[in-house]
Amino acid sequence: MISFFLALIDEPNDKEKFIEIYNHYKNMMHRKAMCILHNTALAEEAVQESFLKIAKNISKISSPVCSKTASFIVIIVRNTSYDILRTENPNDSVPLDDDTFVSSNVEMPDIDKVFSNIGISFVLDIINEMDNKYRDALALKHLYGYNSSEIAKLLGITEKNAEMRIYRAKAILKARLEENGYAVK
Repeated sequence: MISFFLALIDEPNDKEKFIEIYNHYKNMMHRKAMCILHNTALAEEAVQESFLKIAKNISKISSPVCSKTASFIVIIVRNTSYDILRTENPNDSVPLDDDTFVSSNVEMPDIDKVFSNIGISFVLDIINEMDNKYRDALALKHLYGYNSSEIAKLLGITEKNAEMRIYRAKAILKARLEENGYAVK
């Protein structure tokens, strides 16, 4: 199966990187998918779909074995597993975010300024408390540098929904920072 994914990758260095990622993370991905899907066949499908997404975005991964790559892979396999779960059980699915934007006159924090002015561990604690869908969108945007269109493809949502998740994540971050006495502009 790995040869299928390698055929999608042009650069020899990216192929080596993908092989290392595949060998290092495949078991962890399967365990994560099983925790969500509770079905071996569906978990294998989630892992394969996740590897397809990873192969298509391999050039954006700088180091195959590091915490940033591991986080990225967890985000991908978790969201792919939830997509499969929604497909398998459409009546049990959680509704998608509504596409109505909160008032656009709310100023959102500049993440770089927030990180430079406030302890990063405090900000990360706030982000880690967020719902996965907001945390994942924010991480893909600001840690991995994906744009809204790319985030939408990775998470299997619309571009507008990706933008909404990023917006809401920033709003949550801003509100929590202000609750703790930080003035965020």
